[in-house]
Amino acid sequence: MGERGADDIPFGTVEPPPCRQPLEVIERDGEWVVREYYPTEDAVEGQIRTFGTHADRIDAMRQARTAMERGQYPCVVRWDTHDSVGGLYWNPPFETLVVEYSDLLREWVVVPKGDHFVFQTAGSTSTAFQLGKLVLERFDFKTVEFYARDGTLEAERDHRFLRHEIAQSGVRFNRGSLPESVEHPAPASATAAVDDADGDGDRSASEDGSMTAISSIAPVVPDITRLKAIDTESVLHQYETPWEGATARIWILDPDFDDHRTAIHAFGAAVDDWAALASHDGVASIHERDADPSAWVVYDDAGTPLSTCREKLSTAERLRILTQLADVTQEAQRRGIYRTTLAPSRVRISRVKSTRDRSYVDTGLNRQEAEHSVSARVTSPGIERRVRDRLGRRTGSRYMAPEQLRNDVTPTTPVYRLGAVTYWLLTGSEPFHDRQAYTNALAAGGMTSPQEVAELPDGVGDCIQRAMRTDPDDRFRTANRFAERLVERFGRP
Repeated sequence: MGERGADDIPFGTVEPPPCRQPLEVIERDGEWVVREYYPTEDAVEGQIRTFGTHADRIDAMRQARTAMERGQYPCVVRWDTHDSVGGLYWNPPFETLVVEYSDLLREWVVVPKGDHFVFQTAGSTSTAFQLGKLVLERFDFKTVEFYARDGTLEAERDHRFLRHEIAQSGVRFNRGSLPESVEHPAPASATAAVDDADGDGDRSASEDGSMTAISSIAPVVPDITRLKAIDTESVLHQYETPWEGATARIWILDPDFDDHRTAIHAFGAAVDDWAALASHDGVASIHERDADPSAWVVYDDAGTPLSTCREKLSTAERLRILTQLADVTQEAQRRGIYRTTLAPSRVRISRVKSTRDRSYVDTGLNRQEAEHSVSARVTSPGIERRVRDRLGRRTGSRYMAPEQLRNDVTPTTPVYRLGAVTYWLLTGSEPFHDRQAYTNALAAGGMTSPQEVAELPDGVGDCIQRAMRTDPDDRFRTANRFAERLVERFGRP
């Protein structure tokens, strides 16, 4: 017998799912194009459909996923470059195909998993297995599972994209540019379905009159009307969005890890700890959170990053900020939350006015300064580092404690981080600033003393160094004790 081709598969009277090409998101001339996939120039016949172009890849992915689901396309191929694939995203109905024996039909059947549509029937195992492979290729299912007559899984076969490791790092393709002459817009009905994916069709307009695109997370996070991407290159993507008359930030797990239980668990555990601290005035409040179908959190991000406003702060204001951070840090210690990521970029500063504020007694502020002073709040404590650590993607920081190099923490780890922030806030330099291999210096405790970097009152440098001792047992036991000693060295009025 000759080899049987995909076009030779006979179908019954029930209509099968649409047999469409995968979709692809690819950059062209600085814009991201959503269109049907083609493997090579030679494979292009007639025309392919395009769904739109976008300045941002996130917006293009949103449109591609919506088009995939509404148009019953099997999957989306996301290209990082013209010849390097960055990710594959399958439409759930095309995830798994099954070849199994039907007691009802008394024949072997090829069916989508969880669906009743029968692609094909066969009288023998070998014919059924061959038909399963052909349907897999023709309809672009992700995987086909082959079951024995007793229901035992015997074998699996993946889509050619997966077999050829198309989405693995470093895999390259020699694919020529697609001639624009073969690109044609998708039918109006398909385009409208994509554009109105958010429901009632209400969309905000930017100042120049163009429609503001909602990213791929808009259907996931409630009450989102507009998004601005801040960082979409790391494990956690970060966005800014209007929220109840103010501005909020969103952390969302990279969609590539939506099915990664370890990453989702680490994200959830970190947000749980954040929520436990959020009742404290010095911690940013959480607006919304969820873990299904994606892990995300929306939080209050009001204020100016401490990392950008140090020079505008007086010494008294810096001490006030440190005592506030110490209070938050001690609350984390009390709750057994030691995996924080306290750093200047994680602290937001706001100007406050309160005639009842008496904190000048503890921080050296005079009454006028206390009534028009600053307020510090910690945002997203520990979330990004914990996810990275669980994924084996640890990164260094000049504010981390030595034990964190070993992915370990102790009850005084938060004190060390507070000491490192204090070092920067009072000297203007990061710890280990003059050493390229700072992780080695961190492990060895080879830190330049604060007195050598800036002019400080007697004893202040020693106080900071004690908080940042390499041995956790040699540090201050609590963050508040460290702050009290520090303020004493500056003296009260």
